[in-house]
Amino acid sequence: MDNRRQMIYLAALLHDIGKFYQRASNKSIKEIRPGYDKEEFGYQHAEWTNEFFNLGKVKNTLEKVPGLKQNLYEDQTENQFNVANLASNHHRPQNIDEAFITLGDWWSAGIDRQNPGELETKTFGNNATDWGKNRYKTIPLFSVFNRIKSGDSNHAFSLNDLSIERSEIFPKEIKSAADGISEELYSRLWESFIEDFTKLPTDSIEGFTESLTYLLKRFTWCIPSNTMDMANVSLFEHSKTCAAFADTLSKYYETNQEDIDWNDSDKRLVIKEDKYPVLLYGADISGIQKFIYNIASSKAAKSLKGRSFYLQLLIDSLIQQIISHDKIQATIGHVIYSSGGKFYMVLPNTIEVKDAMEALKKVFEKEIWDEHKGKLSINTSFIGFAYRNKKEKNKWANWIDIEGVHGRSDISDLWKALSDKINIEKNRHFKSLLLESWGEFFDEGNTRLKTGGDIKTCAVTGEPIPNEKYEIDHELYVSKSVYQQTKLGEALKSSDYRIIHKNHDKHTYLERRSKRNNSIKVTGVYNYLFNKEELTLDDADFRGITSADVSKVITLNNTNFLAAPLKGKNPSYGFQFYGGNKQAIDKTGKAKTFEGLAKNEKGAQTYLGVLRMDVDDLGDVFIHGFNKDERSFSSYATLSFLLDLFFSGYINTIREKKKYQDFVNILYSGGDDIFAIGRWDLIIDFAEELRNEFKHFVGRDDISISAGISIVSSKFPISKAAELAGEAENKAKSFKAGEKNAISLFGEVISWDKEFIQVKEMKNEISRLVQNNNMSHSILHKLMQYTDIKKANDQFKKEGKTDKIDLSYKWHTAYYLKRFLDRYRFDEKRRNDEDRNNMEIHHFISELQKDLLTNSVGYEVVGLACRWAELEIREIKQDSN
Repeated sequence: MDNRRQMIYLAALLHDIGKFYQRASNKSIKEIRPGYDKEEFGYQHAEWTNEFFNLGKVKNTLEKVPGLKQNLYEDQTENQFNVANLASNHHRPQNIDEAFITLGDWWSAGIDRQNPGELETKTFGNNATDWGKNRYKTIPLFSVFNRIKSGDSNHAFSLNDLSIERSEIFPKEIKSAADGISEELYSRLWESFIEDFTKLPTDSIEGFTESLTYLLKRFTWCIPSNTMDMANVSLFEHSKTCAAFADTLSKYYETNQEDIDWNDSDKRLVIKEDKYPVLLYGADISGIQKFIYNIASSKAAKSLKGRSFYLQLLIDSLIQQIISHDKIQATIGHVIYSSGGKFYMVLPNTIEVKDAMEALKKVFEKEIWDEHKGKLSINTSFIGFAYRNKKEKNKWANWIDIEGVHGRSDISDLWKALSDKINIEKNRHFKSLLLESWGEFFDEGNTRLKTGGDIKTCAVTGEPIPNEKYEIDHELYVSKSVYQQTKLGEALKSSDYRIIHKNHDKHTYLERRSKRNNSIKVTGVYNYLFNKEELTLDDADFRGITSADVSKVITLNNTNFLAAPLKGKNPSYGFQFYGGNKQAIDKTGKAKTFEGLAKNEKGAQTYLGVLRMDVDDLGDVFIHGFNKDERSFSSYATLSFLLDLFFSGYINTIREKKKYQDFVNILYSGGDDIFAIGRWDLIIDFAEELRNEFKHFVGRDDISISAGISIVSSKFPISKAAELAGEAENKAKSFKAGEKNAISLFGEVISWDKEFIQVKEMKNEISRLVQNNNMSHSILHKLMQYTDIKKANDQFKKEGKTDKIDLSYKWHTAYYLKRFLDRYRFDEKRRNDEDRNNMEIHHFISELQKDLLTNSVGYEVVGLACRWAELEIREIKQDSN
């Protein structure tokens, strides 16, 4: 970015920092601005934004940044172009540059604010709550999930810096003002923020601004952007999207000045009709599922974790190439959403940027083809848009005008329009590459698809290795990409930091100084993994590197990201949540194999469980979930952040519990998709806990998550086991008409809400009675047999084959259970061990008989409980022998 764009972006990023400062201060507005009359900045928080730039620690830090000192306060032109004014004047812009931030503020929020006033003195959430005199200091950030799909929940977050600990990130129900927050909590958070602000890198404005973005994310994720109409949108997401819009509009104006009018008399910026200054750009990686599960041998464990992390690196590297392109020069803040193999950005709608995006598309296609030969592909597109606002009947009407789409629209229509364009691209994989290199693909002797001759196959994927082969175990050869992914997975288990290096000429020095083979190049961007000791200790080898120019240091699953400053120039610092970087380790310190995961605490071999689950109807939540008046870029960004926080961040906290850490591995967790593997019984528990925790996180029952589990031997092909789990997951998502919120287990689909609890309780009781009360486990096989007949009947009925329906299972059940009861007679008076055992068995079977005959419990519940109990009992007996 040129200096002017950098100033505008930075000012926009900090335009609402005064809200944080004001809520943390015990001073009144007149104490910081004597004679305050709302005339200079319009809103009180803007006065506090101006005051922020005058704080000693802030000023000293900013003045160290090249290009900032002379642009902080002094008027450089008659238009007063300086960062403090740019940030503070966003409610009363005095020039077009300040107006870009004003418009960015409005576009981020999706509303047009015309009348200055202290909105923060009003209320939000439960209108019956009396928030007190200083409401804007006590109203917390309400969960964006509260109102989705017309919900009426009333959950909100506490005031904490960001982490992946449950106590700090889970919302709680708000019943009264006592459940809110306070000036004291704001003050503590503010002090921590200012302290870390002074630690930001000051070698370059690029590194400073990018690091500041992560610092704001850490400390303002839980602060409401506005306590009246945006108290369910975080201050961070609003500030970030405001900055992206302000920069995008200012960049567009550089080459399209005739499209934007600045009225100096009423200080208003207007985008002309039929002009669309902003692009919404989207990218979607296809083939992710097949890529992850394309494993042909038992050696899968060595590369599977690396394969899933590679996908994260791929998305990050594509974004890095876009934002660092000399014709685009965007920032990480321009990314609205990035997760699950997709990302969306806002960029200037200029010919230069669109040409750059088209050129990058060809680069991406070639790089991905050369690396993956069609197993992965990228689909990209973009669409122009603008917010429009006009006065109608003395009210301001707002809508999104989408290029090529007629009629008034809102943000959900914009997402859908872009999604439709991307879906069309999915039918044109590698179009540009095919057109430009037709002969290489289809002419005789082509070089891209040639596979003849003496070619070995990869021991992991089973695919041909036409060129170099790599050895990972004794005489076990794999392709170069599998080798790199294997090494990546091995390094990941003990990695705390990732360094992204953008200067290709110097990457060899980093690679040479790293102690392990922990580097990988992904679409032109170099990535290095380091553990804490390698990067942060005073005598660490890496600390001697002074050529780490324009690098990015990312901490994994730890928001204390300023703990490892490099000696090189121009670095930036940040953090990243990633699901499953820590893995189960064996006694030698190596990642456990599948056989190792499928052992109990005593070392006996058992079964492996493969879990796949995701949120039900998430696409519909994004497109239709928000109330129409709450659809905005910042609200969508807040929703995306919270999903990422849970599925990429908090999921690690669950997995790190002592119960799971030695027997469960998260192999992929992106967006809302989870793929985990581990000992069969703990995988079931892990799925249940994950589901229950997600329910608490969203604060409601109707935003649900479904799961499919396959249970196999540890030597069963993992690709097939993953396929079976996927089929089970699909069955769970087809559970009954209009219902999901289910789990598919042992071939049976049941609801999470009631049936799973019934099954688990019944399983526990059966297992207890067989092991402790000497109940014959032969009953399990009979009940499973009757359940299978019932399932067959249901299928015959569905197919219209009523002549094949067999109802004999009903009276066979009644007869068998009656005979079974006769085996366990007891005398209540004697009360010896045998009588007590038989009495408990008799009571359980009697209740089961009554429940089945009255249909209060379904056969599928009983059959599933029996299958689960049978496997548990069998393993306990084997272990005792």
